[in-house]
Amino acid sequence: MNWVDYLIISIIVVSALVGVARGLIREVLALGVWILALLVAWLFHRDVADLLIPYLSQPALRMLVAFAVLVVVILFLGAILGAILVALVDRAGLNGVDRFLGLGFGAARGVLIVAMAVFLAALTPLPSDPVWAESSLLGDFQDMADWLLERVPEDVKARLKAL
Repeated sequence: MNWVDYLIISIIVVSALVGVARGLIREVLALGVWILALLVAWLFHRDVADLLIPYLSQPALRMLVAFAVLVVVILFLGAILGAILVALVDRAGLNGVDRFLGLGFGAARGVLIVAMAVFLAALTPLPSDPVWAESSLLGDFQDMADWLLERVPEDVKARLKAL
């Protein structure tokens, strides 16, 4: 094992510990709220930007402010909903179960983070570095990254490699 393996283990362990600290309810809700916030902002930022015409003259700034406002509002509402759900879980006496399931969710998220990092690294010269070949754990994550890479359109691959 080399420093890359220790880094991989650290990422997964830290993510799992964050999952334990937050619990499954908060973890899943946070992920869902972020996805919802970005989706709502993407779908409705033009409508909100139109409401900002009297206040902001630059169209790009209006779009940016509208997008940011929508994301912040949805995140705020999600935080309120999260507090209510966590209180319900605590009252039901399921806090331990919630945290244990959060451990699994956090570990899975850590694995996904490492797989995405390996996927992005595969688009660079890093895989030809000797440390890459000497790693004990990178092979498993390379298989995941290869699976992801097969699903990326060729034009996107070309743009990413050009960076």
